[in-house]
Amino acid sequence: MMRFRILLPDMSMVLALLVACSSIHAAEPVQFVYLFSYFVGNGEDGLHLAYSHNGLKWHNFEGNPSWLTPTVGGKLMRDPCIIQGPDGRFHMVHTTSWSDKGIGIAHSEDLIRWEGHSFVPVMDHLSPIRLRSPFR
Repeated sequence: MMRFRILLPDMSMVLALLVACSSIHAAEPVQFVYLFSYFVGNGEDGLHLAYSHNGLKWHNFEGNPSWLTPTVGGKLMRDPCIIQGPDGRFHMVHTTSWSDKGIGIAHSEDLIRWEGHSFVPVMDHLSPIRLRSPFR
């Protein structure tokens, strides 16, 4: 069984997550892998993930794909923060622009296919306000 461990190097950077992969026989030893979510450039490309076996040397997945392209708010995906909820699903929040009054959210069963990508207004009745780094 392979499990991903949480790595929280700096809340103002990108956060990692915990996931249990149950497709391997339970009799096998558990192997832990760290998974790190991040953005490239200004965040216009979307969600990127890297993995590490020791938390020191990091590897991109082949081709360094964007796992979710931003389509809400200012169409950026900065500071992605992913957690696994009690329902076993993964939930992500992210900054959508430099001036939006809200955050982006999305949900996934497997960290590959994302659904429900939407914009959530936050304190939009207050002015002026800018939201960045949801969990800074």
